[in-house]
Amino acid sequence: MENKDVNLLWEAVVVDLMPMISTVSYQVWFSNVKPLKFYNNKLVLSVKLHTNKKQLDNTYRDMIVKCIRKNSDYIDDFIVVLEDEEKEITESPAPLAAEVKAEAPAEKFESTRFKSSFTFDNFVVGDSNQLVYAAAKTVAEEPGKRYNPLFIYGGVGLGKTHIMHAIGNFIAAAKPELRVRYAAAETFTNDFIESIRTNKDSGLNKLFRDNYRNVDVLMLDDIQSIAGKPGTQEALFHTFNYLVENEKQIVFSSDRHPSLLNNIEDRLISRFASGITVDISPPGLETRIAIVQRKAYSRRFHISQECMYYIAEKIDTNIRELEGALNKVVFYCEMNKVAADSVDVIREALRDEIEEGGRALNYEDIIAACATYFGVKSDDITGSRRSKQIVSARQMAIYLIYDILGLPLAEIGTYIGGRDHTTIGYTRDKMDKLRREDPIVERQIQDIRAKLGKA
Repeated sequence: MENKDVNLLWEAVVVDLMPMISTVSYQVWFSNVKPLKFYNNKLVLSVKLHTNKKQLDNTYRDMIVKCIRKNSDYIDDFIVVLEDEEKEITESPAPLAAEVKAEAPAEKFESTRFKSSFTFDNFVVGDSNQLVYAAAKTVAEEPGKRYNPLFIYGGVGLGKTHIMHAIGNFIAAAKPELRVRYAAAETFTNDFIESIRTNKDSGLNKLFRDNYRNVDVLMLDDIQSIAGKPGTQEALFHTFNYLVENEKQIVFSSDRHPSLLNNIEDRLISRFASGITVDISPPGLETRIAIVQRKAYSRRFHISQECMYYIAEKIDTNIRELEGALNKVVFYCEMNKVAADSVDVIREALRDEIEEGGRALNYEDIIAACATYFGVKSDDITGSRRSKQIVSARQMAIYLIYDILGLPLAEIGTYIGGRDHTTIGYTRDKMDKLRREDPIVERQIQDIRAKLGKA
């Protein structure tokens, strides 16, 4: 493959990555990434800083791999090198795409490769997650024997994926003979659609069944994404029954309790809840401090106790944002050659994330405030229902997210149920016109802004 193929693939990957990450994250970690070449079925990327390399290798690895595989039939992973390593990697010969394609598919089942940093040992346990930790550890030790299925639910960035990878890593080490399959529920849907698209008699349906039934442990992440997809639900129903009847372990994760899942068949809901259902709540202050301490130690980054306390106190939403804040502090300190031993340093590093007197608002806060004000649920705002009350709340949320946070239209669209940026732009303009012409709408905007501390 030529250099232009490398650049085209990376451009396609970036397009798919953008809705998954914030604008700040893109500017900090992705804007200076340079695609080099294809090497041993992998995309080689170059960065300047070791910190940037670690971020791509760890925090963003799963997302990048997913986007690479979506856009290439032959390239399925990536390598990150520093600029001074470029010569060594570019002088190595790379296999041609035709040679890769010609390789015979492996007959042996390959279990999912789990993120090595997501283990039970480095999962910080506190009051908010001790039940899910205990249930997950039991499942890992005795898959298919107890708590089947295990259904884990909780908000974004609280550790659901970590605990699922911890189960996989534990089983891989303790019971390597077991076959473990982990996938996003969206991947399950895509595989099912592909099996239909390529004809029932082509053999791919058998491949689909084998991928999801010929396993000892099946883990599906973000199961709420199968809502409103009857074909996928039918396939999952039969897969579920087959695995449970054969005493195979199933683990699901979701952003809400099974009873609150909309547009999913009752027979599946009852099966989701037939084992054990455990939730992960936002971590308390002590747990957040422990998480910052653990993450800093793993990166060999020295940070004072006072600074750890400050970060944990200000970032109280979820673990992902807490880790992102620490990453930004590390980056700031490395770039400016300062130590993380003063709250003033941390305050400056996180000036875009933290507002004095409290943490910075995020889109979830605004959606929740609009839902409360209009007497609906947050899920209604991000969902597809269109009652007058829900539409009013949804339009208000879109307008205030743009007005207060200044996020790009496409990013707002991903938060409001995956809506197109043109729809978001139309709604923003409509609300802007209404607030100037209708005093009731203006009053509503001011009331909600006051509740958010933005009057």
